[in-house]
Amino acid sequence: MTTPDFTQMTRKELKKYILSHPKDDQAIRELFVHRRNPNVLVFSYSENMSYEEIETILRSKLNLE
Repeated sequence: MTTPDFTQMTRKELKKYILSHPKDDQAIRELFVHRRNPNVLVFSYSENMSYEEIETILRSKLNLE
């Protein structure tokens, strides 16, 4: 299987891809590191949070609820 060219995807396409491939570190890195907005608000979270709590936060930040 060939890896998609994440640099050619729109943000919306990349978000959709990441939702269906949540373990693809390369795609996640493209969205959250290479395309990071320098003015973005950063929210910290506790290391004791469950996966479900973190997923809920991420989905709300990605406007997918």
